Amino acid sequence: MIPTLILNALAVSSLYIMMASGLALIFGLRRVMNFGHGAIYMVGAYLGYTIASGMNFWSALILVPLIMSVFGVLLELLVLRPLEKRQQIEVALITFGIGIVIAQIVIRIYGGTPLSVSAPPLLASSVKIFGADYPVYRLFITVIGLCSVVALAVWLNATRTGMFVRAVSHAPDVSSMMGINANRLSLLISTLSTAFAGLAGVLVGPYLSIDPGMDVAMIITCMIVVVIGGTGSIWGAIFAALIFGFVQTFGTVYLHEISVLIPYLMLIAILVWRPQGLNFGGSAE
Repeated sequence: MIPTLILNALAVSSLYIMMASGLALIFGLRRVMNFGHGAIYMVGAYLGYTIASGMNFWSALILVPLIMSVFGVLLELLVLRPLEKRQQIEVALITFGIGIVIAQIVIRIYGGTPLSVSAPPLLASSVKIFGADYPVYRLFITVIGLCSVVALAVWLNATRTGMFVRAVSHAPDVSSMMGINANRLSLLISTLSTAFAGLAGVLVGPYLSIDPGMDVAMIITCMIVVVIGGTGSIWGAIFAALIFGFVQTFGTVYLHEISVLIPYLMLIAILVWRPQGLNFGGSAE
């Protein structure tokens, strides 16, 4: 029982990591909370369903992040950059409105009936883990999540561009004086963020389900994770996503009566104990 719950927690945490890390990166550079992030995830899920139905799951896994990266370019060029001089709350509310519009368009196209995607045959089986059968697909999600964390760590710490991202997130004024092009980095981050959201959307289809309202559920979760981790802190968001996934998974089983309240109680406790969040190393560090 316990090993299965741990594996389930790792699988759901992997989805949260992909979503929350992108949200934290955008906040680190633009100091704006993108409330439309959940709608982008929803679009990725429905696009994944369409492509998987017409082609196959593997095609969706490759094509959807590429398509969603175009959304990142549009987000940067049409929203974040033109409004960079506006107050944070104004830009956040605009992204919130955009997210609502996108979600309603998706519902209008696909309807309100939940949809499901079958796992590819290669990942549709189960394996014995500690004497219990466990779906291979959930292990696949966990591996993808861990690989994304490793890739992000290598990029931020071992590449010139990644170090520029960290510099702009930590000290934007000084970075500008040093000649670092923040707009170019923001375009890259927006692209990566929406690509991660699209990837998470494709992965969630065979794992949970695709339904109207999934955008709201995910953005609330991501907001809690990012605030707990420390707004703008990528490593704080990753660690908070792991904690959140474990608390949610175990809470649903052992504290079923108050499982819905657990994330909010967790948020209150963290902010009372440490108002700045976990915040490991600051913005994008």
